[in-house]
Amino acid sequence: MKVFKLEVLSPDRAFYIGDCASLTFPVEDGLYGVMADHSPLTAAIIPGEITITKPDGERVVAAVSHGMVDVDRSGVRLLCDSVLRPDEIDEEVERREAEIAAEDMKGKQSYKDYMLSQVIFARAMNNLRVKKHDAAMINNH
Repeated sequence: MKVFKLEVLSPDRAFYIGDCASLTFPVEDGLYGVMADHSPLTAAIIPGEITITKPDGERVVAAVSHGMVDVDRSGVRLLCDSVLRPDEIDEEVERREAEIAAEDMKGKQSYKDYMLSQVIFARAMNNLRVKKHDAAMINNH
């Protein structure tokens, strides 16, 4: 199995640096996958779930926020505002953030504040979805 170098980075940490067999990540049109020898690519990432398949077959799932991915001959770099493993996601905190953001969007806000509320709501809902998906995967094994 061919591998490539992968870096998954956020401003606060290096989430994953190492060899990778495949990577899937969310883009506006759905999920996109990369394997070794992929053609060069730069794309915007939207909030969603990434899946890293390590050379030994182990899968690492994480929730990501907005960012970008760059694929070239030297490897793949995925840069995003936040990246969290399912066990790092606090359901209660995410639910509260989603509720507050939803209430804020209903009220009178400036365009900038409304857009910020949308980003917070989307991130919280995505994190909850990834947390639930991971729990379902663990229970099915």
